[in-house]
Amino acid sequence: MRTIRNLTVAIIAAASIMTQGCNESQQTSPGPKTSAKTEKTVAMNYDLKDRDASTIMGIQTRITAADQKNPETYTKIWDAFEPYRTQLRPISTGWQLLGVSFATNKKDTFDYLAGMSVQTGAAKPDPNLVTRNIPAAKYAVFKCTSQDMGKTYQYIYSEWLPGSRYKIDKNAYCFEQYAPREWMNRPVYIYIPIVPK
Repeated sequence: MRTIRNLTVAIIAAASIMTQGCNESQQTSPGPKTSAKTEKTVAMNYDLKDRDASTIMGIQTRITAADQKNPETYTKIWDAFEPYRTQLRPISTGWQLLGVSFATNKKDTFDYLAGMSVQTGAAKPDPNLVTRNIPAAKYAVFKCTSQDMGKTYQYIYSEWLPGSRYKIDKNAYCFEQYAPREWMNRPVYIYIPIVPK
């Protein structure tokens, strides 16, 4: 419980950045521009990974601008998901918990799915669960602590993207990968879908 609660503040700090990043049809930097660093300078801060298409199943919630300001928003989402984790484990493809942001047609609004990657075609063990498909994509993967998520997103969009050879892949989705609650002090991985500029 404490691990997920500790993530709440970091997710809220990152939420507005995500809506300006992966969820907008026109990508923009969320904060003031800083001097762009070259890709060589930041190369140690990320890995490039090709990720196959996958299916994510979990609890999906519509997030508004007001929700983003409420410190309980993400705590409630992950608390709502927790009872389903044991139901999803037999059909999951790994132990990782995923927080995926999906664009909507409303400004400052996105759908957030707290869940797990599951086997393709797996039946939902409960009607409250939502299934979404994630396309194959290349990702820049940034490792950070839960406390540094907001700073990491700020760095990605304000410094790394402008100074890199990449731009956001508008056909894919940003997401975070978390360890299960009982695995304390594990890093968070932020996946940013990219294509060459």
